Amino acid sequence: MVSTVVRMMDDDADVLEAIERHVPKPALHRMRASTRLAWLPAEPFDQLKQAHLEHVGLEHYVAFWRRYMTQVAGNPLFRNLLEGGKRIFGTAPSGVIKWMPKGWGLSTRACGSLCVDMTETTATLFLKDAAPSSRQTSTGHASKGTLLGLCDLLSIEATVEVDDSRMNDGRFVMHAHWA
Repeated sequence: MVSTVVRMMDDDADVLEAIERHVPKPALHRMRASTRLAWLPAEPFDQLKQAHLEHVGLEHYVAFWRRYMTQVAGNPLFRNLLEGGKRIFGTAPSGVIKWMPKGWGLSTRACGSLCVDMTETTATLFLKDAAPSSRQTSTGHASKGTLLGLCDLLSIEATVEVDDSRMNDGRFVMHAHWA
């Protein structure tokens, strides 16, 4: 999935130039060359995300991750998780969001754990024990964009707020609400 992100960024020469100033070239090459399901170290990807955020600003950064989520829906692994969640829990966001910790666990290693508290119209997601390289604003806001993209896939309008005030301790919280 990292390779998909990098390829999306490759389409914007301005963004690519900014990222190349912050991410070691061998790491960037490895991310580009990886297969969709390859395991890659978190640190260079975290550097890439932070450089991207600093270059495009928060609004465009969240929009990028929102688009990413809708594009990754074509990935067989993600599509199967999403469809399985919809069959088991229904198409309400609360049903599908229950699967986010599973997706986090399948797509990351040593990057902390994600937990969810749900009601019918809200979700609070907690990341704890984030990897040291992930303790940046970009981590929470990439998650915000992906959660908004997930709601787009469900045709649900949602609001999401990020509290990353404890990111130095390896924690952040996202509060989502929908009607």
